[in-house]
Amino acid sequence: FREGVPPTDEDLGWQLHSIWLKFAAAEDAQDDSLEAFFNVQAARRGLEAYARFIVSASRRRMAGDRDYYQDVAAAGRIAAYVDGYLSLLLSENLEAGEQRYREVSRRTATVRVASLAALSLVALLSAVFAIAFSGSVAAPIRRLAEASARIAEGDLDVEEVVAMTGDEVETLARSFNAMSRNIRAMVEDLRGKAELERKLREEEGELMRTEAALKSAQFANLQDQIRPHFLFNALNTIARTALFEEAPETVRLTHALGRLFRYSLGSPDALVPISEEAAIVREYLAFQELRFGERLRWNVSVSPKAETALIPRFTLQPLAENAVRHGIEPLEDGGSVSIEVRKRKDRIFIVVRDTGIGMDARKARTLTSSEASGGSAGGNAGAGGIGISNVAARLALRYGKAGRISVSSSDGKGTTVHVSIPVEGEPKG
Repeated sequence: FREGVPPTDEDLGWQLHSIWLKFAAAEDAQDDSLEAFFNVQAARRGLEAYARFIVSASRRRMAGDRDYYQDVAAAGRIAAYVDGYLSLLLSENLEAGEQRYREVSRRTATVRVASLAALSLVALLSAVFAIAFSGSVAAPIRRLAEASARIAEGDLDVEEVVAMTGDEVETLARSFNAMSRNIRAMVEDLRGKAELERKLREEEGELMRTEAALKSAQFANLQDQIRPHFLFNALNTIARTALFEEAPETVRLTHALGRLFRYSLGSPDALVPISEEAAIVREYLAFQELRFGERLRWNVSVSPKAETALIPRFTLQPLAENAVRHGIEPLEDGGSVSIEVRKRKDRIFIVVRDTGIGMDARKARTLTSSEASGGSAGGNAGAGGIGISNVAARLALRYGKAGRISVSSSDGKGTTVHVSIPVEGEPKG
């Protein structure tokens, strides 16, 4: 304008359009501060004044007024002022926008970091939850597999599998535990039946053996019924023959042998009065006296209170036989045998002494031990005899600890047998 070049309407229009664009940009970019508001309002009023001067200049030029340049110059100053002010306002708005951008970028970075941290935490928690969940499901299944393998190998003593998952795994564990219990119960039942069957077979075998033994015993008993009858007849024939030949000692010997034989046929476990047992012992010693002559001296003493007391058959006779055969017989000069039976309160005391060859203390102890119940050297009465060890075993079976027997002896000084048993009663009638 100052160069004297008259602006055309198009130039003025473009200038006005450019300023309005800056104003619109400044108005859109203004922040919420009061200062920016006032600046925008001032720019608006400047534009309104600029527009008035432009319109006035245009009218004056059209009217041929050469002073319209004054309005154009005033409009140019206003335009320069508004343009500069708007440029400054836009620059400030750009700086403010840049600052806001940096703040938004910083916040965006913070949000991004927070988001990454949150995602990492969520991923970690998800992994922990997945591991825990898989463990809660896989652990019971693994225990089920191990228990199944042990049962398949024959080990039925497996612990119950606990699964508190509340789903199909828990149902599977409960079903497996029930199956395991049922299998154990079935196996125990089979074992019980097998054990019962084994015992039944053993009892059947024992019954068969017992029946066989019974038949054998019955057969032997039938034979034994014939043998005593034959022997008694033979002894009676010998006694009558001796009587006819006037041999009284032979008659006495035969009768004594018959009484001894008849007594020996009785059951060893039967109870008899002591007087009856003592009579048989006297018969036996008298019989042996005929054999040994003056080499054997004997005495049997039974107190009156003890005569009616009951004792097992063959309690005294085996002790007397043992004293004669193993104590007196080996001595060239013979010896003596004494038997004493006494009753004190509720017990019977028996003492059998001999002056025979005796024995060492170790051997004497073995005569009354349970291991010697079948008889031993020195303790066995020989063929047809019973022996001290057998008497001790029978007394132990009948009286238990209440029946006591002891043997004291030494080499060359004889043997003494002590017996103590409870009184069982007296015979009726």
